[in-house]
Amino acid sequence: MAKVALITGIRGQDGFYLADSLLAQGVNVHGVTRTPATQPGNEALDKRIHLHFVSDREEPYQGIEMLIEYLCPDEIYHLAADSFVPSSWEKPAANLQINAGLTARILEAVRRYSPYTRIVNACSREIFGTCCDSQANESTSMSPVTPYGISKAASRWLTHAYRERYGLFATNAILFNHESPRRPEKFVTRKISAGVAKIALNLSNSIQLGNMSAMRDWGFAGDYVDAMIRMLQLDRPEDFVLGTGAVHSISDFASIAFQYVGLDWRKYVQWNPQLARPGDAASLAADSSKARQLLGWVPRVSFQQLVEMMVEADLNAQRESTFKVAA
Repeated sequence: MAKVALITGIRGQDGFYLADSLLAQGVNVHGVTRTPATQPGNEALDKRIHLHFVSDREEPYQGIEMLIEYLCPDEIYHLAADSFVPSSWEKPAANLQINAGLTARILEAVRRYSPYTRIVNACSREIFGTCCDSQANESTSMSPVTPYGISKAASRWLTHAYRERYGLFATNAILFNHESPRRPEKFVTRKISAGVAKIALNLSNSIQLGNMSAMRDWGFAGDYVDAMIRMLQLDRPEDFVLGTGAVHSISDFASIAFQYVGLDWRKYVQWNPQLARPGDAASLAADSSKARQLLGWVPRVSFQQLVEMMVEADLNAQRESTFKVAA
């Protein structure tokens, strides 16, 4: 009988790559989403999975408990989150409810109805916040500086507590920044790649960005879901920090993106101080030596390949959109 996997947040970028990978392995994939999505490319995936809509209104996320009781899945990949950091300041209570509250409901449902289910909780580099070290590993102290970071820190400790108290196979994947062509345009990386595509095709003449010196450890989302799959195949549950180990600035990202289309980024990027993030997290790289040793995992896509992949995807999308309008 095929293994059954349940993915929350399946319509996000991670959910897409994860579902595609699991399906290739013959896994029976069920996905949870809060609202119907219009993101291009999901229709083909929807035909290959079992999709479940779970409301976050009235009795929030009660449906996820009922679904776990019904499915008793072999694996749960908990990816669902309100992950856009600036918006966590606009609705901090809602951010905590989505990110920490939903995690608690899932863990409790597994404890009650399906204690042999293996769970990976997608945590975040934001839990380390203002960490003063140059690298972070599984033992690095948490010091989040945003409601989003605080909510993900809470989800990490909830997962740890259920593992220790009830013996669940519950793990945390502490993910550093990971991107792809499926990242929404409100995120700076996709804002840059989409903006470059429009400029290259003479559809725009500038991009407005905030703090160009902000540093991040950026990797490809498809690599990170591979690590999460490997985490649930271990003999015992372990938490893992996942990242490339190298940091780059937003200006580095913009420079490579514009170089890909033969342009100088400094001629097209306009600095907008209102877009700079106050209290931004410190520059921090991932120490993923544990993942290399126990999972045999290393990122396959380089930073430059990631940037070029995103620009190429947006160029193709813009050309297709322009062709449809012209037709």
